[in-house]
Amino acid sequence: MFAKVIHQDKEIKKIFYERIKEKVERKKQNLKDKIDEEYPKILSWLVKGVAVHNYNAKQLHDTFKGSDGEDELRRQMWALLPRDSVILPDFVFEPKKEDFIQIDQIIINLKGIFLIEVKTWSGSFLASDKGWKMKQGRQWAFVSNPTKQHKRHFELFNLWLKDNLPEIYPNIKDYIYPVIVLKRVDWIQSKYSSIPVVAGASGLVDCIIGKERGKLTSEMVETISEKLRTARPYEDKINFTEGTTKNGKKFVRVYGTKLDAEKIAQDYKANHKISEIREDKSDSNVFFFYID
Repeated sequence: MFAKVIHQDKEIKKIFYERIKEKVERKKQNLKDKIDEEYPKILSWLVKGVAVHNYNAKQLHDTFKGSDGEDELRRQMWALLPRDSVILPDFVFEPKKEDFIQIDQIIINLKGIFLIEVKTWSGSFLASDKGWKMKQGRQWAFVSNPTKQHKRHFELFNLWLKDNLPEIYPNIKDYIYPVIVLKRVDWIQSKYSSIPVVAGASGLVDCIIGKERGKLTSEMVETISEKLRTARPYEDKINFTEGTTKNGKKFVRVYGTKLDAEKIAQDYKANHKISEIREDKSDSNVFFFYID
């Protein structure tokens, strides 16, 4: 029997990519504005052309990094992992406002939650928290640091899980494991990396199977998987309180804008009759409505 594969909701993922694109375009415009401020007009067009080209190339590289290797690893894990495992490939999150993370694969089973960063690099590597080196001839040269990147993924994923599943998180927070997988590595030393680095599918399976049973239940695995599948972009939390007037009339006070109050009122409409939304006379940042 094979592991189960669950994909992120397509429509929600589309919204994520639209928001990421908007953020990229804003950064690109800010880059152009900064160049206009720092360079004479006669040179700014040339500098902007080079800077924007380099920026676009980096975004393209980051977006399409290692997709073939990720698909191959997913197929291998689907066949090799126990049937109680769930594989969630290529998931996007926004744990904080406009702070996005993309995790190559998430694997969930009774042993824990495994956050997988996949690299299709080939060669020999020295991995540590301070930096990664790749052997080039007889020399070792620094390369980008996946440990640093994946630590950020791990921290922000924990933040997202704590905010979205607060009733479960305390029981599972010690069973969330970041892992880096190198697909075509010849040799790797990673004893100075706080995140395990393994070679290929067999190394990842050994890493997962080698963990002791966690506190996850089958019901938790299902709940977490569904919550991840439908993970929505970040939304600012709206503060509101319920109260009762001296005459026994119930009301809801919303702290924010009228639009915030309209959102809360919409939720109350499902079970209550509500009055019109009014602005508090003593505080322009507070709105309220009555409920029956």
